[in-house]
Amino acid sequence: MHDEPTRELAERELRHAIALEYREPARRARRALLRVMATDTHDREALAELEIADQALAELASLASRHDLVALPMLPAIRRGADRLACQLYQDGACDDLDEDAHEAFLNRHARSLTELDGIGPVTARRLFAHGIADLEQLRALGPDALDEVTGLGGATLARLRESLAAEAKAK
Repeated sequence: MHDEPTRELAERELRHAIALEYREPARRARRALLRVMATDTHDREALAELEIADQALAELASLASRHDLVALPMLPAIRRGADRLACQLYQDGACDDLDEDAHEAFLNRHARSLTELDGIGPVTARRLFAHGIADLEQLRALGPDALDEVTGLGGATLARLRESLAAEAKAK
């Protein structure tokens, strides 16, 4: 009889401890994303803040994978928003002064969700991202014919993308 209240109290304390663990990375991500969105200049400072947000979001994802008591269903949407913000910064020239390695790392980090579609590897994901497509939702909305405008995609890659998009649409 006393076991149930004790178990409930222990579970509440555990949930509280987990919530405290989530609080600081969530605050870091929020502050950094707000700073990026508030800036007029899209420069290295904005990229640095975006990196802070990205690291904090990765930390939150890691915590969420370790704790099944607390769900973060909004995390993928926040990540998608951060990648779209990164794409906008990229389009505005924030990465123009980066060296080749930093430039490629930025593209890899923020274009990674595109590789979830069959037929998209890291190179194709970077090309799509450089064209202004930050995630699969934007790619799906683009439509198969608009893919012809993406610079650097060969015929075989375009065919694979169209096939994957069509198969995905058919499966729904």
